Amino acid sequence: MAKRFLEEYLDSISVRSFDLGTSGLSWEIGQGERTALFFAHLDQVSLIVEHVDDEGYIYVKMPGIDPRIVVSQELTVLGKKALRGVVGMSPPHFVTEEERRQTIPADKLYIDVGMKAEELRGIVGTGDPCVWNSKPKALQGSLVTSAGLDNKAGVFLSLLLTKELNARKLPGKILFVASAQEEVSMLGASSAARSMSSAHPSFAVVADVTYGISHGSSDYSFPLGAGPTLGVGPVLSKPHLEAIKNKAETLSVPYGLEPLGRSTGTESDVITLIAEGLPAALISIPVRYMHTPVEVMDMKDVENASLLLSRVFADKEIWSL
Repeated sequence: MAKRFLEEYLDSISVRSFDLGTSGLSWEIGQGERTALFFAHLDQVSLIVEHVDDEGYIYVKMPGIDPRIVVSQELTVLGKKALRGVVGMSPPHFVTEEERRQTIPADKLYIDVGMKAEELRGIVGTGDPCVWNSKPKALQGSLVTSAGLDNKAGVFLSLLLTKELNARKLPGKILFVASAQEEVSMLGASSAARSMSSAHPSFAVVADVTYGISHGSSDYSFPLGAGPTLGVGPVLSKPHLEAIKNKAETLSVPYGLEPLGRSTGTESDVITLIAEGLPAALISIPVRYMHTPVEVMDMKDVENASLLLSRVFADKEIWSL
């Protein structure tokens, strides 16, 4: 879908295979001696097939996913061909009152695709991903819900930026990457950034999501509709942060500051390590219910992030740092 969108504005979009066999979507806009990188990961959290039992049920691992949300969900198992399935459980008639009050252990949950074990094992194997079937839907106002807004939000931001900046004369060239494997290893961003180090980039911007305020959330969450957040931490470049902040103040674009420790938990952590070190800034979209099938964000936050970054990239200031 991202590739089809870009084809309306660009002559060349590549599905690239980077070092170590990772793949990603890449494209570029602008001209000039200086180069910037813009990263937004394209993957989302998924269940991972552990084994198929003799009755044809698929047992899974759930990295980064709370097992409590998995019961009774519809998923697609991405084996040699895609198989639609459901996460089953015993009907209430067959469980005790005490069992109803307990969370089902992750190793007791399984996916039922309606196939016999022998046939299923020829299609599905250990390590195959299983993704939520939930599709994007509009809520009230400018809120939307979908699985995988972490990080559809960042990729959508990169598409809006491309649409906005493609017809402009920029101070330099922007290399965009929609990378893979952020949720499991950061390998996609790491290998892509190293492959692009030959372009001698001056700086990078990473777009991801952060925790949106929801019922019972912690003080480390951010309100939806109050703009994107800008990361602050030892991994990130303070001069580039200040350039983006100053532009936000000039444009009256709302934003929040997100304090981060020695790790951001994003692709910034590996991109900054290429060559002799690459300064990077992090912009994030607040998302409620992260790593569930019903993540929620405010489209205004993405639009404000696009407005802000389009002006940042069009200005010579950040290119001269």
